[in-house]
Amino acid sequence: MDEWEELARTVPATLMQVGSGMEAVRKIQVAHRKIQGRAGLMRNIRFGMPAAIAMSLFDDPAPVGVCPTVTLEEARCEISRGAARHAMADHVFVRYVELLGIQHEPPCTSRDTHHREAIRFTAMALEKVREAASLAEAAKDAVDIAETLLPQPDLKTEWALAAQDLAERADYEATQALEFVKRARDVVALEFFDTWTILRRGRARSAEMKEWRELALKVPGTIMLIGDAELETLELIQAAVSKFQKHVELLQEVRHGTATATAVDNFTDPDPEGALPTELLENARRGMSKSAVRHAKAHHIFARYAAFLGIQGDEEYRSWDSKHQEAAGSMVAALKKVIDAVSDAEAAKDAVAMVGILPYQCPLWELWALRAQNQTSLSSFNATLAILDVRQAREAFFVEVLRAWLILRRYGSLQLLDDSASLWSSSTPA
Repeated sequence: MDEWEELARTVPATLMQVGSGMEAVRKIQVAHRKIQGRAGLMRNIRFGMPAAIAMSLFDDPAPVGVCPTVTLEEARCEISRGAARHAMADHVFVRYVELLGIQHEPPCTSRDTHHREAIRFTAMALEKVREAASLAEAAKDAVDIAETLLPQPDLKTEWALAAQDLAERADYEATQALEFVKRARDVVALEFFDTWTILRRGRARSAEMKEWRELALKVPGTIMLIGDAELETLELIQAAVSKFQKHVELLQEVRHGTATATAVDNFTDPDPEGALPTELLENARRGMSKSAVRHAKAHHIFARYAAFLGIQGDEEYRSWDSKHQEAAGSMVAALKKVIDAVSDAEAAKDAVAMVGILPYQCPLWELWALRAQNQTSLSSFNATLAILDVRQAREAFFVEVLRAWLILRRYGSLQLLDDSASLWSSSTPA
């Protein structure tokens, strides 16, 4: 992008050279005056100038020493060189606005219109120059023939009139060539002003794009950090599952004869040195929520950068976006299961409290003891499923990072240390 922007900044100068170049105009004007002089000499025959004198002057009327066909050929070469520079400038600028993604917006549409008009007028000018040169040469041939017919006045006059007609037509074509060259220059001037407007807009857009690119460069590292953070989440949930399993074992013992008071006392935390399982899950939930927010922000940044590049429809980007959605979906599923696990654990805690109040092994006691065991088992089950979802999310994070790297490298935006990838790979779950 930077290279195309640098090239695009040279376009106004090129257009100024094309639009302000006077060499082709000067040469056509010189040839035009010569052709007019020749046509005037042929007309003078009709007003009494001796044909021999008129035809002898035909080769070199003022300006002296100028051959109109040679001068017109030089003018044609000048116009062609200008057209080539104009075409190259257009190629650069079209590529530049495509990279900016504004090719279908004004003033790009106006510039395109002016560019096409300039091409049309230039093509017509070239055609008129060729016609003028051809007619001027034909007029010279007619005069050469007339000179050989001096002893035959009637034939000589006819060829002289033919030379006059050809010279006048060459005069008209040269006049038309001048008109089209000037019109092409005027349209190129309008194209010049459109180009400057687009460049000013492009600089602002390019600066904005650079900001998003710098942010996009941080996306792979951000996702790597999110994946690493989920390792702690896994440890918290696994610790909670371990405690839930101890709770289930304790409740099974209660239902088979362990003193209720002991069970109620030990149910809150079978491991007094650690945190409650619900606290562990709440910590895991808060961590996952933060990771989900960061993950969503990373997606917004990368999607915005892709929009600047105009690659939303590319297979690589769609693949990256699909993997992002997969990772986000796994995170949402894990969050829901953790929330359910906490809710079931709270219900189990309430059921255990009822067990401590009711008479031992009465029907209601049995019902509440079974409910406490089932709710605790359900908490353990949901937390175990959450572990699977977190692992799936981390695997999706890994692929998402790799695909983001590929996209950034493809567009020349990424310079990362190779060992960062190896560090991430070493932390990826099997």
